[in-house]
Order: sequence, then structure tokens, then C-alpha cells
Amino acid sequence: MPPRKTKLPPKQIKAVIFDLDDTLIDWSNLDVSWDEFHLSRIEKVWEYLTENGHKLPPLPELFQFMKDRIRQIWDEARQEWVIPSMGQAMHQMLLDLNIPPDQVDMQTLLSHYNWGVYPGVVPFDDTHHVLETLRQQNYKIGLVTNSIFHMWMRDIELEAYDLIDYFDARLTSGDVGYLKPHPQIYHHILEKLDVRPNQAVFVGDRPQNDIAGANDVGLISVLMSPPHLERKLDGVIPDHTISSLSELLPILEQLN
Repeated sequence: MPPRKTKLPPKQIKAVIFDLDDTLIDWSNLDVSWDEFHLSRIEKVWEYLTENGHKLPPLPELFQFMKDRIRQIWDEARQEWVIPSMGQAMHQMLLDLNIPPDQVDMQTLLSHYNWGVYPGVVPFDDTHHVLETLRQQNYKIGLVTNSIFHMWMRDIELEAYDLIDYFDARLTSGDVGYLKPHPQIYHHILEKLDVRPNQAVFVGDRPQNDIAGANDVGLISVLMSPPHLERKLDGVIPDHTISSLSELLPILEQLN
């Protein structure tokens, strides 16, 4: 008789969930300043609204107004880890500018904002290789990013980087209404992936957001700590720490 085949145990880890910025894409070599990049976006908004008959302050004033409002939104959001979407923020800013929101098509307005790839930001050298390996090994792959933008706006970047097709589920805090480390944003992605917390690994670069939240929910946490980042742990303890995405693969092999 031929020898009996050993039955392999099922995988303990079924999903890997990633943060985006400074986890999958590298922000260490920006080519333009944040203000310069966003001014060109606000200019498109200014042109769209003025061409449609709405009275606005001069472009520099509008830019400063929107910059201050966005900063205020983020400052308030960090109190309870609750945040509006960019669409909701724009709705309120229109009211502040005495422009009736029902006279503006929000989808068109956000499209004119024209979010895209930030000059100098690229995927890490091993991002595609790691995601491709995970896909071949039948892991579910998720993405969760603390961003006020809707996911369709960040998808513009994912498509440009040829990353979008790797993800089984992806979401932004703007769409969900919660920022990491709030547990709700983790529960949303786990539900989309149809896995339990102890069946998933979360990889992110911010100890106080990504790792603390993942730990509280019961995910296995992996701190992404590339050489250009110096994040203070402040008492947060990740289950694993890596300096490149490739180091994640042997960790998963060990866990399974």
C-alpha cells in the first residue's frame, strides 16, 4: 500500500491587511511641498466654482481658508478618532463660503479637485513582489488608510502604481467615518474580508494608530519601520517589527 499522505493543517492566518502611506508606498522623496501640491488642486476647485457663477475670495485666500479648515478637521478628529469624508468637509466649506451645496454637484467638485499621485511618492521596491507572493499563497489582502479622501480618490494612486488589483477589500477612514486606532475601522475591514481578528495580520507604520488599534482589536500587529522613519513607540508593543515588506513573508510562514 502507498504511504498515507499527511493532512496539512489549515492556515491560521487567512488575511493580511495593510496601511498605505509609508507602508506600501514610500513618502521619503517628495519632489514638491505639500502646499504647492494642494494649491494646484484648490485652483481647479476655484476655477470650477467661479466658472459656474459662484462668488469666491481670491485663490490665495481660498487656499488658506481650505487649508485651515482641513487642519481643524484633523485636530478635532484626533480627539475621538471620528472624521468626516472629503465630501462632507467640502459640503461644510461651501456653507461657510455662502454657497448653497445643493447648487453644486459634489462628485464633479471632488473630481475637479483632481487628487492624484504625489510627485516623488512611489511603491517600495518590494511592494509588488510581496503582494504578488501573498496572492499566490491565497491570502486575502486588505487595505485601510487614515485618509479624509474617499477610497475612489486614493484608487487613482493605486491604479497608477499598478496595485489596485491585489486587494480583496480596501477602505479609507473618510468613507467609514473612523480613524485608526478606533476599533470600528478594523471591524469594517475584517467584515469585508470575512475573517476573525486572530486570522489576520495588520501591517502599518504608525505605532499610535496602526499598531495600537490592531493590538486592541486582537489582530497580529506588524510595525513597518523603514530606515527613513523614526516613530516613537510610547509604550505600544508590536507583535513583530520589519524594516522592509519582504521581511513579512517569513513571519507569515512562521505563524502558519
